[in-house]
Amino acid sequence: MNGAKFRVLLLAISCNVVTWLTLAAANAFAQSGTASAERGAKLYLEKMCYTCHGYAGQGGERGSGPTLTPGLWPYPAFAQQVRHPRQDMPRYGSRFVSEDELADIYAYLASIKPGPAAKDIVPLHD
Repeated sequence: MNGAKFRVLLLAISCNVVTWLTLAAANAFAQSGTASAERGAKLYLEKMCYTCHGYAGQGGERGSGPTLTPGLWPYPAFAQQVRHPRQDMPRYGSRFVSEDELADIYAYLASIKPGPAAKDIVPLHD
């Protein structure tokens, strides 16, 4: 392997290690129990998340934002999407949404329970 290929390989490995460490730290923080769903609900509105994802994470109308709940992603994937989004979502860096705030928003979304299945809603049977 020549020097240029080795440097590219080393850079790729370094980037992967940094990404993994960042996600591991974010996951550890989210699992620490310090996040607050109550604060997260307020932040979800304050940071305007609802404008694309709906008030309960159900997704926006006309495809403006994907569904977040039920089926919330694991925290590392959620944090990665907020910080370095794929596709059309704007980037929310730590200057706009701190790590604590992000964990609170995640706690709020994780606290939302799925609604009943249509087959279990009696008025729909008539």
